[in-house]
Amino acid sequence: MADCTTDEEIDAALERAKAFESFPRIVEAVYRPEPGLEFLMLRLSDGRRLLIPREELGELKDATPEQAVDLKIGLHGVDIWWPQLDDGLYLPDFLEYRWGKVRAGVAA
Repeated sequence: MADCTTDEEIDAALERAKAFESFPRIVEAVYRPEPGLEFLMLRLSDGRRLLIPREELGELKDATPEQAVDLKIGLHGVDIWWPQLDDGLYLPDFLEYRWGKVRAGVAA
């Protein structure tokens, strides 16, 4: 017998999708390799601007400034990818880790 998805599972997935729609997206991402102060600047769809020091980004631990500058915003604006590093940052997880669910924009 094939696995079937229940109506309850479908309803739960639709509710998760609705909550995700209201989550902030990355509108702009710029890495600044300033001597003595390297940081990632994110501008989010809800108006927030985040300045994240390099030392708080494990994804950039061993990156050169040239590798760190080469970043791409994902299709839906919820992630950043560093192609030269084959690594990325998922915004919902980062915001929850950094500020918790309520401040991150996630319903508790």
